[in-house]
Amino acid sequence: MPASDTTRQEIEIDFFRIEDAPGIARLFRQVYGEGYPIRTYYLPDQLIEENAAGRIISCVARTPAGEVIGHNALVLLDAATHLYENAAGAVLSSFRGQAIFPRLFKHTIVNTAKRFGVEGIVGEPVCSHTHVQKMCLQLGFKESGLEVDLMPAAAYGMEPGAFSRVSVLLGFFMHRPKVQTIQMPMVYRDELEYLYAGMNVERTFVFSRSDLPAGGSSQGNMNLFDLAQVARIAMDCIGADFDSFISHLESQAREKDVVIFHVWLPLASPFASAATDILREHCYFLGGVLPCWLNGEDGLLMQKVTQEPNWKGIALYSERAKRIGEMISRDWKCVNARV
Repeated sequence: MPASDTTRQEIEIDFFRIEDAPGIARLFRQVYGEGYPIRTYYLPDQLIEENAAGRIISCVARTPAGEVIGHNALVLLDAATHLYENAAGAVLSSFRGQAIFPRLFKHTIVNTAKRFGVEGIVGEPVCSHTHVQKMCLQLGFKESGLEVDLMPAAAYGMEPGAFSRVSVLLGFFMHRPKVQTIQMPMVYRDELEYLYAGMNVERTFVFSRSDLPAGGSSQGNMNLFDLAQVARIAMDCIGADFDSFISHLESQAREKDVVIFHVWLPLASPFASAATDILREHCYFLGGVLPCWLNGEDGLLMQKVTQEPNWKGIALYSERAKRIGEMISRDWKCVNARV
């Protein structure tokens, strides 16, 4: 039965307590079954450990009896810059429609900086509807990209019939200000000028070289998200072997049935343009940019999907988001037209 108005007023929004962990596990099973791709939230001891270490900052909605009926979290991306990603939102179906998640979401974005020293928050509101996008904009969210078909529908508690996979907007709520020089890939000059114009950051743009370095090895890390079938490659250094380096990692990921590939390029590198051109030859297309990526440097997201995205299933709220969607779709068509 839906909760009464009295119960609605008594719902507590607070940070994580150790005794919340079993309730969060129950919440995720009730909302997502076993479909949520990050297992930590199903494992109370592991969730307690992650919160204690600051790698996850859980925010919880509780009834007066202490029952966990909602959860949202920040997940650490870069300890050096205190950069986190917003994730893992859930509210019991019997408590929905009472503005509990907006309260929980606001608490996560606004209060974590004061208590935990969070200096940057990356957001990825879903594009299966526009409700979360609206909430994000009300809290100062800056839209900066679109991650196409990122997650399976089950990760959001949805039946896969309507959405086989769900796209998300890419952007950020806050970041530590830092003046930077951006090595602009020529192929995306217009797109990046538009994206940066809406970010309120101070940048100097130069046009990076169109060739790779004569020597040196590429360096980067790949994270595989098996249940989501996603591979994320973060490049630290672009070397002469960049083409073979990416091809090798992509082959490893395909053995794990990965269908979505992300490569993050450092825009401080003079070889960003050459790396971008190589990725486009392998059917990677524009994903977006973040001014608060790893090590505090700007990052360019290139993405690759193994089947045609369901563009009609992507709902975008703001005019800026719609324009971003158009540029991403156009670039996907461009790189795939050459295949």
